[in-house]
Amino acid sequence: MQRSLSSALLCSAKMENRLQIFWPVLLLVALIIQPSEETEVLCTGTACYTLDLGKHSWINAQQMCKNNGGNLMTLKSQEEALIVRQLLNKTPQEGAGTDVEVRVWIGLHREKGKCYQQHQPLKGFVWVTGGMETNYSNWGREPRGTCTTNRCVTIQGTFSSSQELSWADGPCSQATKGYLCKFSFQGMCRPLVLAGPGVARYTTPFGVTTASLAAVPFGSNAKVECGPEGKEITTSYLMCMPQPNSNISEWSSPGPFCASPAYGCSYSNGGCEHDCLDQGGGLFECSCHSGYQLGGDHLSCIPVDYCISSPCQGKCLPYPGGFTCQCSEGYMLAEDGLSCLDVDECRATLGPCEQICVNTIGSFICRCHQGYKLTEPNGQTCQDIDECATLTPCDQVCLNTPGSFLCSCQTGYELEGVNSSSCLDVDECQEELCEHMCINQPGSYQCSCRPGWILAPNEISCYPDTATSFPPTQKQELVSPENIIPASETWAPLSTSSVHVEEERIIVSQQSTLQPNVFSSPLDAKNVVRDGYTDNSSGNSKQLLYYSLGGVAVLLLLALILVGVVYKKMKAKEAKKKSTNAADNYSWVPDQRETRAQSNEYM
Repeated sequence: MQRSLSSALLCSAKMENRLQIFWPVLLLVALIIQPSEETEVLCTGTACYTLDLGKHSWINAQQMCKNNGGNLMTLKSQEEALIVRQLLNKTPQEGAGTDVEVRVWIGLHREKGKCYQQHQPLKGFVWVTGGMETNYSNWGREPRGTCTTNRCVTIQGTFSSSQELSWADGPCSQATKGYLCKFSFQGMCRPLVLAGPGVARYTTPFGVTTASLAAVPFGSNAKVECGPEGKEITTSYLMCMPQPNSNISEWSSPGPFCASPAYGCSYSNGGCEHDCLDQGGGLFECSCHSGYQLGGDHLSCIPVDYCISSPCQGKCLPYPGGFTCQCSEGYMLAEDGLSCLDVDECRATLGPCEQICVNTIGSFICRCHQGYKLTEPNGQTCQDIDECATLTPCDQVCLNTPGSFLCSCQTGYELEGVNSSSCLDVDECQEELCEHMCINQPGSYQCSCRPGWILAPNEISCYPDTATSFPPTQKQELVSPENIIPASETWAPLSTSSVHVEEERIIVSQQSTLQPNVFSSPLDAKNVVRDGYTDNSSGNSKQLLYYSLGGVAVLLLLALILVGVVYKKMKAKEAKKKSTNAADNYSWVPDQRETRAQSNEYM
């Protein structure tokens, strides 16, 4: 320990000699930036806060904070609000026991043209460092709703009160009793602990000199004066400096300071943070509790970094006396406490996916059944795909179903097969829907009638066309000489059926020019009367007239034919009496024309 103490004192002397050269410069800089008003400072964590008492407008106060490397203070949490009360408690008060009013600027303002926002915590105001969103606010009264002037915020209350200070807005140009500044730093040094009589004073980068700091910000200077009152004083100069490759700051000289064999561990625990071990003869050494190790000053104790050797496969979390390993999401800690194993999320009772879960290393992937797709943004639930809207898979009609679709056809068509998407035309004529003839069409059919017949209004049945008359050429053909039977033939009167056969032969030779009618559906033919047709009341009287006239015409035609037959027979008898020859005793074979008439397809 004596060797360590001597080495530390030698190192401290060398650093002291170096700082003796730069100390006047550092002191001059501190005097230049040191505030002229009474200032209180409080450092904690990674920031220092100051309370400056003096009358300034909001703009001037912000400029003075900015000149020293900071800004007017932000109060974004309850913890920062408590710091303000601690600063006020450190401020000397005139007239102790009385309620002294305090009203100081903070870094909250609203520019001209920006309006009052009632439902926001900051009411439309913004912090000087940027941002208008916060979960903390403490308005004593609602801000004014004007948008035509700049408005700035103060905190107000009394020094002696323990209550939290409230916010109030006002003109930015008015002068208040002070302002609060905030300075942020990357690291802090531990306050110096002296091993003998003496005092340490710190000068911060923002110009405040004080002997009491819970944490000393990076870049601060320390002046250590050792020696009891009335005796020779020795002075040391230090600087808080960052350590390489870390966020830790340490003093430029390790110490111990003001140590003397006359005191040993008896004065301020020898300056040791944990334990001071007295070696006798005024010599001592510092030691640390389990899980800690001596710092570079051989006085302070810092936690042992068990994670420096990277023992964990995942993240290593040190704590005094040991460490623990932590795995990333999707992994779990193995039994050895060091390794990480993949977690199969898909084996959980309630898996993360709605339909299909596929485990991956450290994670999982959700998929959907055919006919579904993943929804956004979570990518774990599935929704049905409307194939009818995107793919048009069917030939005619498509019906979307959960996870699939169904195809169907329009009236007059049918699917080509099971699970088919194509449609084929239905041949309605196979169902014998028409009375006479049926013509199939794509998706429908049409009925037509034989010559001499007319399609009924129901477009299925047929009735005779009584208004049809024979052309003149056909009438002459009936009584032409070719059709007269010679007198020598054995003649039998023409029967009524023969006459009808000849009549139908003449009618068939004419082509019907009736236009076919098309049914949109076989269902239209269900109400058809096969032996007749339906018509309205006015149509019945017209049809009766047509039948009457048609019947008279037919009777007249038959009468003419009978007269012709009788006439032919009389002529044949006369010819037989006048001349006889060798052929008179033979029986004539009926003419081929008559044979053809008897074999007519309409008999």
